[in-house]
Amino acid sequence: MNLRDEYVQALEAENEQLRDRILALEEAMGARLEAPLQLGLTAQESKVFGALLKRDLLTKEQAMFVLYGNKPDADETEIKIVDVFICKMRKKLKPYSIEIETVWGRGYSMPAASKESASRLAQDARAA
Repeated sequence: MNLRDEYVQALEAENEQLRDRILALEEAMGARLEAPLQLGLTAQESKVFGALLKRDLLTKEQAMFVLYGNKPDADETEIKIVDVFICKMRKKLKPYSIEIETVWGRGYSMPAASKESASRLAQDARAA
């Protein structure tokens, strides 16, 4: 094996480690959560939903990172899009008694009862 091949092999190994790390971080943030299908959430809404389930408070900046953190053109997206996602999600989640509260000046949160309802729905979906 020549020096170039060794270098390429080392870069491929590093890339694989970085992909694994990104996956672990996305799972920790809730960005990899699969929301129950009956909620009718889009892929992007599911990311925000997962992040809300994982933390007590989700700031708009954190939501933007969950949505666009690994995309270089994310700077072009306005932070106001988070409000749009939350508005659409509230309408979809209301029939399931899942609420998203606004914490004025700070971000969004999901009450404990709503988190419990969401967890039950997810468990029921997995069992089916």
